[in-house]
Amino acid sequence: MTRELSRVAVPHNWSAIHDEVRSAGGVIVEGLLDASVVDELNGDIDRYLVEHSDAGHAETGSELYDRFLGARTIRLHGLLDKIPSTEALLAHPELVAWAEQSMSDLAASVLLSAGEMIEIRSGEPAQLPHRDSDSWPAMPIGETPVVVNAIVALDETTLDNGATYVAPGSWAWPPERRAEPDEFARAVMSPGDALLFRGDVIHGGGENTSDGRRRVISVSYCAGWLRPVENSFLTVPTATAAAASSAMQGLLGYRAHDGIEHGGGMVGLYENGDPGAYLATQRER
Repeated sequence: MTRELSRVAVPHNWSAIHDEVRSAGGVIVEGLLDASVVDELNGDIDRYLVEHSDAGHAETGSELYDRFLGARTIRLHGLLDKIPSTEALLAHPELVAWAEQSMSDLAASVLLSAGEMIEIRSGEPAQLPHRDSDSWPAMPIGETPVVVNAIVALDETTLDNGATYVAPGSWAWPPERRAEPDEFARAVMSPGDALLFRGDVIHGGGENTSDGRRRVISVSYCAGWLRPVENSFLTVPTATAAAASSAMQGLLGYRAHDGIEHGGGMVGLYENGDPGAYLATQRER
């Protein structure tokens, strides 16, 4: 019998959400986005994909990694520039606060590791189960994660069209242990729901055996002293970043990480100071 993830209804108890993710590894937050927001995001994504029909295909230069990303899956990075309406989700105050709390024992702030529109299309097989924390293989897994994720449904997400597989509790397993089929839960969600989980939990996109798509936005936050998966300095033009909110600018890396209280130093400096000053010079031009 497959496992099930806990679900949290509106109004959201973020303290309980934090505790559940910290211990079990994942939880489904119902109704994170209103229907009107979901409709706006879907409309903007549809228009972008019509105008850029070749966008979003895996071209990493690694055949193995391209297969991991999926031949029938569309992935858009640089969402702040491509789909400006995503800013409210990428810098969602409650999501960012949850990410900061999740990593507060290790980091004074967080960065956007990746903001990604993921559209699993018909015929895509299940993704290889993995931990997102494996992006930094020298980083040991401990009580405090160094990356947390929110997968926000923009479609009905079902067992047939690619609902994410999650192995609850797997963050605490030995690195070599693999999940058995009956140890996975599936993130079945309605539009606007979100799967929140630790990035060191074993998970993977599901197979799409339906005739339709499964569209989500995946928002990943990492400790402010780690190098993010997505290179936002290249995917988001400086002018776009300069026009964004200060919270969004910080998530993109235009804020130094002050690790002094955690026994470290400051990283991400610009001219020995705040990198936000660089954006100020761009706005003045």
